[in-house]
Amino acid sequence: MCQETQRVVRLEPNLVDYLIPGGEMINDFLGRGEGEKACSQMWVASLVTSALCPGTTTGLSRLAGTGRFLRDCLAENAALWLGEEHAARWGAELGFLLKLLHSRDRLLIQTHPDGEKARKYFGLPRGKDEAWYVLDSKPGACIWLGFRPGVTPDHFRALIEKQDSAGMLECLHRVELQPGEVYFIPAGTVHALGSNCLVAEIQEPVDVTLRTEYIRPDGSVLPKESMYGAAGMDGLMDCLTFDCLPRVEMLERYRARPAGEGCWRRLITRRQTSRFYMDELRLAPGQEETVENPAFQVCLVLEGEGELRWDGGSLAVKKGDELFLPHGVPRCRCTTCSGLRLLVCGALGENG
Repeated sequence: MCQETQRVVRLEPNLVDYLIPGGEMINDFLGRGEGEKACSQMWVASLVTSALCPGTTTGLSRLAGTGRFLRDCLAENAALWLGEEHAARWGAELGFLLKLLHSRDRLLIQTHPDGEKARKYFGLPRGKDEAWYVLDSKPGACIWLGFRPGVTPDHFRALIEKQDSAGMLECLHRVELQPGEVYFIPAGTVHALGSNCLVAEIQEPVDVTLRTEYIRPDGSVLPKESMYGAAGMDGLMDCLTFDCLPRVEMLERYRARPAGEGCWRRLITRRQTSRFYMDELRLAPGQEETVENPAFQVCLVLEGEGELRWDGGSLAVKKGDELFLPHGVPRCRCTTCSGLRLLVCGALGENG
């Protein structure tokens, strides 16, 4: 039996350059020194390669100290890593991807296809629902989310064709961000993340984005095809959901209400999606708690330091650590002297 599947596995930080400048807040989160390269994204326990670097291993996570790709380890025996039930249904896939995001500029206005349209336009097995958990924000940090009432496809298409970014943003709700907020963004929802915030994003495990802009906020120009790829302009429009909700209804639909149970906060649950979940464990100094692991889980240490103990081993952890809990670790005990905050993510029963 593979020994790695019987212990909590630490992963190497997996920083990814992705179209936009940024990453300084990620470097601060990781405790990296000044002058170290900053990347606008960090992909956690990733089995996904970057669509911007086809044919490469860019985006894949590695086990710390070994250099081995997590993807290759799972492929050798998915049942040991992920559990027989999950592996029988989904093979060596996790069913989700966790990221950290920080951009110095506003992201381009975008959407993602649902499963049907991902298969139709891109030949992909699933679409991309996602959720954002705001870890930190500076004054003025915001998102643009969902169409405002009265916006029509013809009007918005005309703005895209003119590349009228100000006009496009006027069509969307602008929402200021506060740390601790959670937003669930289903496929088809138009959105753009603003600058000066650090966000943990959990999403379906595909790298596919349709954009309504190819001129970035700094004035630099991308290839026009970067907006929609093989889908074309008609496909881009088909992938946008023109719900056009009033602001109160938009926030009711897309802003999640984390539920507290002792030291646990349930951030994303089946109430939002049948794809994945995101929990947060907050331990006060000297507190202990058991983390149950029904199949496998991906964890990111958000604050503090402590120790994870399981039958047969233990691991000291600190802020910024990426951890993978294989199926062979059915539970572990978290302890801390100074306080600990842990993001815990896993797959639910459905994908696509």
